[in-house]
Amino acid sequence: MIHLSWGTKLSALSLSGQVVSYVLGIFLARQLGVQGFEVYVVASAAFILMVTLVPQGLEKYSLKLLPILIERGDYGLLRGFLRFSIRRIVLGSVLVGAAVAAWAWRMDGLSTEMRTAIVISCLSLPAGALVHMALEVLTAFGRPYPAAVVFRLLVPATAWLLVLAMWAVAMEMRASWPIAAWGLSWCLALVLMGRHIVQSAPATIFAQPAIERRREWHVAAMPFWIYRISIVVLAQAGVLALEILQPFPSAVGAFAVAMSTAAIARVLVTSTNRVYASRLSVLLERDDMRAIADLRRERLRWLILPVMAYLVLTFLFASPLVGMFRPEFVQEGAPALRVLAVATAISTVLALAPTYLKHQGRNGVLFRQVAIAAVVQMALLALLVPRFGSVGAATAYAIASTFMYASLAWRAHLGLGPPGTAGPDSGAR
Repeated sequence: MIHLSWGTKLSALSLSGQVVSYVLGIFLARQLGVQGFEVYVVASAAFILMVTLVPQGLEKYSLKLLPILIERGDYGLLRGFLRFSIRRIVLGSVLVGAAVAAWAWRMDGLSTEMRTAIVISCLSLPAGALVHMALEVLTAFGRPYPAAVVFRLLVPATAWLLVLAMWAVAMEMRASWPIAAWGLSWCLALVLMGRHIVQSAPATIFAQPAIERRREWHVAAMPFWIYRISIVVLAQAGVLALEILQPFPSAVGAFAVAMSTAAIARVLVTSTNRVYASRLSVLLERDDMRAIADLRRERLRWLILPVMAYLVLTFLFASPLVGMFRPEFVQEGAPALRVLAVATAISTVLALAPTYLKHQGRNGVLFRQVAIAAVVQMALLALLVPRFGSVGAATAYAIASTFMYASLAWRAHLGLGPPGTAGPDSGAR
């Protein structure tokens, strides 16, 4: 009998969900046409930016804080943190969603379909943001598998079923409909995540009075928030730059397709990195550098084969992969995918460096490197997108992200002490 590691099982589960989303994207690209798919891509990018903004870093900070509180038995603080986080996320969702919806509805130059799709994304925001928080909380509680089932698999599968039902009834798809399907999927996921959290929480947590340290938590979560926003902005800036600087909707679609294909490899890492981050938090609390080195080696051994296989497949089959969406996307999308594949492979290997720096309080280093990467990308987008379209956007992202992860990995390596103690990717997402 073959025994798979927990990382392999979790990644296989997450990859299954990513494949479902990928196939849904292919179906929508063919049904919506180039312009309709552009609306879907832009509304989805708006949702991703908003859902990153409103948790204010509390969801990522929970992976550092909650394992320590559970180990200490500080259930009053744990309950207080959850209550504080839920309130902040709901309030942030209402404020950000209302502002973006008002802007979209009054913005000149947007089509009615684009306005409708963005407003629906705003209505979906509270459920989506709370589900992202619940994913990290369940991981911190030691339940990454049910969290991954709901977040990675059930959400896209439900969206797929709803889209198929809409298509079967109307026989013609509008761009706002799949956005609504995703919104309903987030609502269902929120109910299921809530049930899992109640069942997984320490038995005595609900008997303890909630203790809140609002100022402390807000300040501690800020580095996670700034870094998370920066990463998503780096990923989505290409879509927005193409929307502004390129007159052809096919350029936006080609870049979005290349990014979604590159994301298949990224999900293999992000699905396991949150578990590594939770374990790292406890090891750093114990100051166990030998165990941190073992954790680093365990992760690198697991990554080698998937990353190499990913690079080979994307370089050999870039055109067929992009062509499955629409033939109009192949000319720009295939070379963009190859560029993004290299950048994704590098960031995958080094993806644990940033959280080591965050957990060690080395926020100045983190913010400085992220800020430099953002400036580099914006300058490259302005220079490359008007001339090279989606390939230029991919090149700008690749250069900026590679610089950022490489510099952060080197900083983390220096912070871990003498050679042999740990390595360049000790950290988390």
